[in-house]
Amino acid sequence: MLGATGLVGGAVARALRADGVPVLAAGRDQDRLAALAHEGCATTRLGEPALLGQDVARFAATHGVQGVVAAIGGWWIGDRLLDLDPTTWEAMLASHLTAHLDAARTLAPHLPPGAAWVVLNGAASSEPMAHSGPVSVTGAGLHMLVEVLRAEEPPGGTRFHEVVVDHAIAGDDRNLDPAVEVPLDAVVATVLARLPHDAAPGVVHVPARA
Repeated sequence: MLGATGLVGGAVARALRADGVPVLAAGRDQDRLAALAHEGCATTRLGEPALLGQDVARFAATHGVQGVVAAIGGWWIGDRLLDLDPTTWEAMLASHLTAHLDAARTLAPHLPPGAAWVVLNGAASSEPMAHSGPVSVTGAGLHMLVEVLRAEEPPGGTRFHEVVVDHAIAGDDRNLDPAVEVPLDAVVATVLARLPHDAAPGVVHVPARA
């Protein structure tokens, strides 16, 4: 579980553990990683590809690997694109897009044939969001990244899925009076439904509620 210390990533990790599935939780927040470890997850730091690869290899040797869920990135509001500091732009590209490619390069060799790779994306990937331009640009890039990875994968290889959350997630205190919300449990259920080997790869949108 990549991005396990975030809202969605943590919920997915806990749902898998509740079903008795071994989980390797990767995240940046040390306190939240400690909480996941207390709940039975193996943990590792996200952002250090060499360490992540080593920990995944050890985890795979003991438990095997059924798939990868990547909830990397997150929401951002700031300056318009033309006023954006170059350092912020580069950081957003690294955290919201390049991190996905780095993770795929690092972890794909550890996946068995037919394993699932599930990427979380949002509405900004297809809708231009003013003052959240880096999220829209990297979200659109992430969509195409997954499409290319799927196109380049040989038959019987990794199944690349994209789960799109088109609306605010209910219960997230960062929401600003959204007209439509997506229940967190619906996001988790949509992600988990992509993991079995009989799930066809592609793009799926999480059902919303008014």
